[in-house]
Amino acid sequence: MLMVAATVLVLVAAVGVSAAVVSSMRDRIGADPAGPPSTSRTPRATPTRPTPTKPTPTKPTPRQSSPTAPPTSRPPSSRPPSKKPPQTGLVKNALYGLELKRGSADCSIKVRRPKPPLKNSRLKPYLEDLVDCMVKIYRGPLAKIGFELSTPKVKTYSGTVEAPCGELDQDGSPAYYCSADETIYWPVTSDDDREAYTFARLGYVGLLAHEFGHHLQAETGMFLEYSYAWAEAGTKKQLELSRRLELQAQCFEGVFLSYASDSIDFSANDLAEIREWHSYTGDEDPPESRKPDHGTSKAQIRWLLRGYESTDFGRCNTWKASKKSVK
Repeated sequence: MLMVAATVLVLVAAVGVSAAVVSSMRDRIGADPAGPPSTSRTPRATPTRPTPTKPTPTKPTPRQSSPTAPPTSRPPSSRPPSKKPPQTGLVKNALYGLELKRGSADCSIKVRRPKPPLKNSRLKPYLEDLVDCMVKIYRGPLAKIGFELSTPKVKTYSGTVEAPCGELDQDGSPAYYCSADETIYWPVTSDDDREAYTFARLGYVGLLAHEFGHHLQAETGMFLEYSYAWAEAGTKKQLELSRRLELQAQCFEGVFLSYASDSIDFSANDLAEIREWHSYTGDEDPPESRKPDHGTSKAQIRWLLRGYESTDFGRCNTWKASKKSVK
């Protein structure tokens, strides 16, 4: 599951606002590696959150073709008529008009269960293959509604790494998305039986789909709007905004699992494993020092199912949902 941390740096006068938000997946360990997670084991300590700067993702604009000037005796205008840019807000966004067909995504990927974990040398290439799959199936539909989708980078690392969003280590979350450099950061030890996602056949796929969901938020302008709202909010409101951001990424994960269901041979057992995985990732879980920034396990599963059962980004609008539904 994810954690969001953000520190706002404001550069005044002509420089304006600089921002970079790190969005990270937070998870829990289970019990015996041979079975599902158990609460009998002592949960790992809450990781120290990296200190990021606040993001300034560029609002994407649709590609425009150069129209042919109409026949007229007057000189043609040097300014071609501009196409109306897509909405990029939190509550109103062009992405919410995109409904896809379950199982229709053509994406040839080999699903690798995280148990046993991939060798460190194979982890990055596999994650990059998954990213390429997601870009491939989303690029066309997003272009039709006015967004140009870029390919996020993947960086696996051992020890610690200094990212634009802060210093990341092996003891924190199993994956991070940093909007400042559009990179998914993945600690190489996160699949060594210490994270709950490793108990699901689609652990790698689901976790990456969540992180890619944050990339979609950045590409469609939501991260920028989120950063502005976060900067102006008090602590309680910031936590609510974080939950809305993370639960939306959960829903986007569900959309992908549905859209690519045929390609990944998604089954009822996969759904049961994913529900079990996310039942250990809620804000209500130990340690008591955990901040309520991701939503309860029930909320996470509910929003993931909204995306999976509908394959509709419009069902993922957490920003207009009631406060009760994002707790």
